[in-house]
Amino acid sequence: MSQQRIAQALAITVMTLALGACAHHDTDSQRSAAEYSDDTSINTNVQAAVLGVPGVHANDIQVSTYEGVVKLRGMVDNQKAAQNAIQAARQVEGVKTVDYDMSVKSSY
Repeated sequence: MSQQRIAQALAITVMTLALGACAHHDTDSQRSAAEYSDDTSINTNVQAAVLGVPGVHANDIQVSTYEGVVKLRGMVDNQKAAQNAIQAARQVEGVKTVDYDMSVKSSY
């Protein structure tokens, strides 16, 4: 084999390995349909529970769920409503933790 062919073969091998490394997928970041479905179910149940709390209104609160971790964001009527919403979310089956960023509406 000539040196030119060896160089070409080596270049092709290096490029193939480089492209293979770029195509690597992190399997931890891929979610199954069942995991997605679980989060959707949890999210729906948390929304129902939280919206049943006096002082929490559908237009003012956002609920999201990822891998059982629920996030509550938005505005509530008072501090008690915020505490009750967090507690209601924690009691939903499948919820691992509840993160929250809720503010009390100003009363003026």
